[in-house]
Amino acid sequence: MNELYNGGNTPGVIQDALQLNGLIPAKAGQTSFATMALNGYYSGDLEAKTVMVMFNPGCDVSVANSNLPNELQKRNMKNAVDFANFHDYSKNYGHYDRLRQDAFDLKQAFFLKSWQNSGIAIPKSLCANSGKQAKLDSKEIVLTQKLQLDLIPYASSKFEEFTGNISLVFPFLETLFDAIFSFPRKYVIFCSGKFETIFKEYEKANPGTISCIRKAKKKIPGRENAVSCSVITVKYQSKEIRAIIANTFHDRSLPNAYNQMEAYGEFCYQEFIKP
Repeated sequence: MNELYNGGNTPGVIQDALQLNGLIPAKAGQTSFATMALNGYYSGDLEAKTVMVMFNPGCDVSVANSNLPNELQKRNMKNAVDFANFHDYSKNYGHYDRLRQDAFDLKQAFFLKSWQNSGIAIPKSLCANSGKQAKLDSKEIVLTQKLQLDLIPYASSKFEEFTGNISLVFPFLETLFDAIFSFPRKYVIFCSGKFETIFKEYEKANPGTISCIRKAKKKIPGRENAVSCSVITVKYQSKEIRAIIANTFHDRSLPNAYNQMEAYGEFCYQEFIKP
């Protein structure tokens, strides 16, 4: 974030974000990813047993680039290199955000409800008809007791496809692996089908690092299309983990469909624990 701080004078430009321009479609006049905003590498417990990996923080690039003063104030940061307060906010984001309703964050709790010994104390009584406070409490629990990582820590509005060189994200992927392999993990869940595309290209460049154990699909009640996942192994710096790619996690037909998300999570869990 030293680039962003730019000596404390004027806002700087994050060169790593700038170099990703063209990787995904961008709006006219914008870069693919925000270049003048605080990054979003992680939130939650860095030593958590359960890790959920998203692709990147979602926000319109122009909004993210213009919002640095507000983001610094929200985190009680003196400047963009005030790392102590940056990490405090990241670790305790779920607590700071406990009063805000958010369907995307809450659906993580429903997805993980069936995962045994995850280190996340999601109430067994949580259901789609739970009251507002119960849902807010569950959202806080899942955000604080798991580790959430973002592959690319720079904001973009959305992306439907890759248009540039995927190898540009390899350094970010290895930063992700560094974090994942730093502590013992029980569950590692990559929450986007786009990881399959990236892992395929990374494996070509680094043979023997990522292999697929199996792919699975299932029809669940309330959905016309089947949900899917892929169980994989990742080898990195002489260590190995089992992980899963929850391909359907970001499906736009599952924004508030908590029953379906719970069923999808149960399906992914059962696939993960199979020999």
